[in-house]
Amino acid sequence: MSDITTTDKLRLRIAQAQAGVAMLARREPENSWLTSIQRQLDYVDGAARDGAERLDRADELNFGLLASHYVDDVDPALAVELHAISAATRRLFGF
Repeated sequence: MSDITTTDKLRLRIAQAQAGVAMLARREPENSWLTSIQRQLDYVDGAARDGAERLDRADELNFGLLASHYVDDVDPALAVELHAISAATRRLFGF
């Protein structure tokens, strides 16, 4: 089980992951999937910051899956972190 048990911890881990995703996006600016991961993390972070109990766009979140396809080979540790954030998002927002 992940140690991401609160939205505050979730936001901290998102900020840390965003730095890694941004670094990859700078190396691969044409990779629209990395941009999608960034946008999805921004959305979850904003919802957590605003105290949302549910995510209106939960069915659109696929950054964990995208991490498997576009991050795992170039930064396995970041991919694991994105999976942990995805799992925590699902737990904390009840979907």
